[in-house]
Amino acid sequence: MKTTFFFLLMSLLSNEGMAQRLNRFHDSQTSDAFFQYKADRKRPLILAHRGGPGSTDTENSIMTFDKTAKALPDAIIEMDVRLTRDSSLILLHDATLDRESDDKGPVTERTLAELKKIRLKTLAGDLTDQSMPTFTDILTWNKNRYMLALDVKPGTDPLRVMKEVEKHQAVYSVFVICYSPAEAQRVRDRYPSLWLAIGINGMADLERLENNPLLSGRLIALTPQKIQPVSFYERLHKLGIPASVGTYGAGQLDEKPMAEVGAGYRDLFRQGGDIITTDRPRDVSALF
Repeated sequence: MKTTFFFLLMSLLSNEGMAQRLNRFHDSQTSDAFFQYKADRKRPLILAHRGGPGSTDTENSIMTFDKTAKALPDAIIEMDVRLTRDSSLILLHDATLDRESDDKGPVTERTLAELKKIRLKTLAGDLTDQSMPTFTDILTWNKNRYMLALDVKPGTDPLRVMKEVEKHQAVYSVFVICYSPAEAQRVRDRYPSLWLAIGINGMADLERLENNPLLSGRLIALTPQKIQPVSFYERLHKLGIPASVGTYGAGQLDEKPMAEVGAGYRDLFRQGGDIITTDRPRDVSALF
């Protein structure tokens, strides 16, 4: 009897946790609370670049997103959104199929039906039975449970992407990475409550930012991978803007043994980095 009661209690608690997770980001208050700069924060937000795949995982795939999200429910899941020849939205990091799949050629020259027949490769280059997810697949999977970072690749209209987000009532569970102030302005005009991310690469960009009424709120600064002076991050924080720092790519922290560079990630956070964008989200999160 006691055993039965115990398992019933665990089941109820599990279901309650799932109910709380579903539709977690349902309004501007929930997304604002997630991103707003806090001077007393104890740890950075972790952004899983391309979903955070390991060597045996595929990037930009539901399987990898699910694996990362279950391990780190507060991680931001980043993805790359591209447009097909027939104007469908699909996920792939590169402009061509060569590295990530068993086919070759530009994504923009293929229809959705053609792309769905292609199989994805792991980071190590091994072929899987996984197909490319559409952006709609991702929104259906997420159900506003996790925060999604949308890297809308050049040539893909972010407003087209946001129309799909609107259909799924998911405006508050995404933010959009913009490649220029003009693009950010277009998106801001249509979606004033949406969080946007834009590159702030030095003091000149920061000064322009301070004089731009567009970027007075709900903005994430994509800052240089090289650590900046404390004053740089402090000026962003005075504007209420969290700073994202990437640690992926050749020569960066993610490419070095964790035992050698753990202090480097901690230094980024202490210096003023609020979001660490990394290829190894689970290992980096464990440092904090």
